[in-house]
Amino acid sequence: MSQTIDCGKCGMLLYFGEEISRRLYMRAIPDEAAVLAAYDNTCPRCGAPLSTDSVKITFKRRAEHVA
Repeated sequence: MSQTIDCGKCGMLLYFGEEISRRLYMRAIPDEAAVLAAYDNTCPRCGAPLSTDSVKITFKRRAEHVA
């Protein structure tokens, strides 16, 4: 599954990749709060404060290929 984190105000993409909680092989990004902290908890585009309540977090399943 992939995960995206977007600013809740302007929609800027802040994170796109594998679901953070399932990343067993790499703990450089331990949780969603660490992603927001990388931006100093402020959206670089619109300046809105970022928190886990103010951002839009979506999960998407990968498409299954059927032969």
